Amino acid sequence: MIITKFVSIALIAGAGAWSSAALAQSLPGSVQLAPGVWTTPEITSKCQAYVSKRIPVGGDQQRQSMMASCVKKAYAQQAARQR
Repeated sequence: MIITKFVSIALIAGAGAWSSAALAQSLPGSVQLAPGVWTTPEITSKCQAYVSKRIPVGGDQQRQSMMASCVKKAYAQQAARQR
């Protein structure tokens, strides 16, 4: 009885994790840059240009965080338009 409960909980958790990953990768050609950060080639090039204008020299940590936030925002907007 206890084993059955654990197995059913594990199956439900696995299905939930799989469906969230499938929803996150809803745009065609999207790849994962970091956990929770998905992008497409178009979004990446747009955000790279934006970040290079804002932080032209140095500041690697600032560049990475700004790039991640730009990609997240642009991906969410593009996924919302697609739905």
